[in-house]
Amino acid sequence: MPDGTQTSEFTDQISFRGRKWVVHQSVKPVQRALQAKGLKPAMAGILSARGITINEIDDYLDPKLRNLLPDPSRFKDMDTAAIHTADKIQAGAPISIWSDYDCDGVTSAALLGRFYQMIGLSDVPVRIPDRILEGYGPNANGMRDVKASGIDTVYILDAGIVAFDALKAAKEVELNVVVLDHHMADDSLPPAVAVVNANRKDEAPGFGHLCAAGIVFIFCVAVTRELKNRGYFDGKEGRPFKMPDLMTLLPIVALGTVADVVPLTTLNRAFVTRGLEQMNSGSFPGLKHLALVAGIEAKDPITAKDLGWKLGPRINAGGRIDDAMIGVNLLMSDDGEEAKALAERLDAINTQRKAIEEKVTEAALEQFEDREAGVDRRIAVAVVEDAHEGVVGISAGRLKEACDCPAIVLAKDHEGNLKGSARSVKGFDIGHTIVEARKAGLILRGGGHGMAGGLSLTPEQLPGFEAFANAEIEKSDYFRDGLAAEADLNLSAADLTVEIIDDFSRMEPFGTGNTSPLVILENVTITEIRILKEKHLKLTISGGPKPIDALIWGVVGTPIGDFLMNSTGVAIDLYGEPAINEWRGNKKVQMIIEDVREHKGLLI
Repeated sequence: MPDGTQTSEFTDQISFRGRKWVVHQSVKPVQRALQAKGLKPAMAGILSARGITINEIDDYLDPKLRNLLPDPSRFKDMDTAAIHTADKIQAGAPISIWSDYDCDGVTSAALLGRFYQMIGLSDVPVRIPDRILEGYGPNANGMRDVKASGIDTVYILDAGIVAFDALKAAKEVELNVVVLDHHMADDSLPPAVAVVNANRKDEAPGFGHLCAAGIVFIFCVAVTRELKNRGYFDGKEGRPFKMPDLMTLLPIVALGTVADVVPLTTLNRAFVTRGLEQMNSGSFPGLKHLALVAGIEAKDPITAKDLGWKLGPRINAGGRIDDAMIGVNLLMSDDGEEAKALAERLDAINTQRKAIEEKVTEAALEQFEDREAGVDRRIAVAVVEDAHEGVVGISAGRLKEACDCPAIVLAKDHEGNLKGSARSVKGFDIGHTIVEARKAGLILRGGGHGMAGGLSLTPEQLPGFEAFANAEIEKSDYFRDGLAAEADLNLSAADLTVEIIDDFSRMEPFGTGNTSPLVILENVTITEIRILKEKHLKLTISGGPKPIDALIWGVVGTPIGDFLMNSTGVAIDLYGEPAINEWRGNKKVQMIIEDVREHKGLLI
């Protein structure tokens, strides 16, 4: 929680997910000031508890790039990168792009590729390494290949910050490299013309929450300014006669930002808000057709939730089990028929990805059937030898959720080593742990950030790495405190109204760092319950003037599902996200349940 806020344990109970429930307490002077600005009490209380001050509220409610975008020169090496790029553009030197195969890498590549087209460069090749054969980031042979193809400068996106061997090889063959990354850096940097990364150890704080697409956008601003100062936009010899409208690129930035699960605060909030506005204005046929195949009707606006749950996974699917360049080509296409075909191809790949991932997740979860979620706080490392490397990250996320602990899923690669992805929980920095393990020689390769990472190690290294990770966990806030279910409000069923939930929409876009409000509904009673599609439950609950519908996913046959099925007429407490169900113009309150416990009243 931000300084000045408090939390209170709602009771000393442990819920069915093994968590205590905690209610964030508002900062009363700030709440009153926000109400004086016109905010309703519930929303003002939530925002004050989340650390939003009276000086920040205007930028929060209406985030604008002109207020939040920093001067690119504040980033180390940004001016060097922009000057080098302008020199190469004016000299006609061949340049290329090397990016990562996830959605942030794909959007970064498409963003930079489109920018170069906008300033008159018609043929900038893009290369994304093969996930299975080459792995993450640049490699020495790949750098030599780029140089041999006649390229003068390569732009490495969403990777490169710890690629010491690859960038050493690039330097040896006199290939210029500009790194535009956001991952955790070492104390030293790899050799390059410029390394732009808000998470460099020597970088001023404030923008470490940006994803690669955000860093690339700021780089485009820097290059545009440098070219403008040189009189480049004069319409002569094939040059543009005016500066590019960089705002048209924001839909791509928004997609990368949401899909990379970085905090939707400050500048990222502006990227997503303004990007969605541009996206819903009809630009980019690729995004339009991707939304259609994802089941979003043409009349409906695309939301941040859609980016995270529908569009992002389809872009990611290409890089997971097929070819990430499909996504790059989709985002760079201005041809409606081509975009439609590429979107349909990504949709089919995503369907295949889901089937593969379900099998891997099932195999990973079977290895921890006896793990007591929330109590056993050791790292959960599942080895699924025949798993497709492209889905282990998703399966690691599922394992983390099931066990409420940091989790890793590893597959055997073509060299016989174990390679996989890690996902973490609040209070434990998995990226730092992986980096320190690599430095200590406990693994072959690895890196990441606070909540996610990737690594490779030999089977013989696995016990040592697990011991090291568990020792790091024991030093963490997570080990000391466990995980709590953090609520924004404690309400009665009578307090939860359509008007309150409607007001919450002013807090969008929702995502990491700015979640949709979560509430505790205390002392409600189930009056009706039924099973949906053999695994979900739909409840009708009473406790206020009107019944409330509630949904809870995937709990049939689990302890929480069995409890609910046998609790008609019993007082319970619900924790989850309030929503509105609208049908034929009628709005009703609905609750998406995340956790449940018996009602025992307030004990503090």
